[in-house]
Amino acid sequence: FIKAKNYPDSTSVETENDGSESAIFRQLFQKWTLPNQTSGLGKTHTVGKVAKVEQVKFDATTLHAKPQMAAQQKMVDDGSGEVEVWRVENNELVPVEKKWLGHFYGGDCYLVLYTYFVGPKVNRIIYIWQGRQASTDELAASAYQAVALDQKYNNEPVQI
Repeated sequence: FIKAKNYPDSTSVETENDGSESAIFRQLFQKWTLPNQTSGLGKTHTVGKVAKVEQVKFDATTLHAKPQMAAQQKMVDDGSGEVEVWRVENNELVPVEKKWLGHFYGGDCYLVLYTYFVGPKVNRIIYIWQGRQASTDELAASAYQAVALDQKYNNEPVQI
């Protein structure tokens, strides 16, 4: 894949599977929850109940205080980039509303475009998330739409 796209050999590629998403991928979404995730003293997350989120002051500049940790975790930036998410529906991309960001359903496929800056240069990563129960048509459509999105940006984004 890297050679076919003429990416440098140093380009890292990561696959995200339904139910085993990496922490780096999940950090792109504010309200990501895991099945049977507990909060507090054993309270389990269930669909239909929204957990109260406490606002905590956070200084993003402290992320740069530990560049070794950022490198170990393969973080591309401090999380200040822009996230766009689409669900594949009838072979087309349908934007996901902001209130539903981080909600992925096992019978669907999604594309996530993360745009960030390194100095003045714009960089993009396209994540392809394919649900475990997604149909063969949806799986194929998500791959096709990822290529189309990649071509929209002159084949510059890295696809994961």
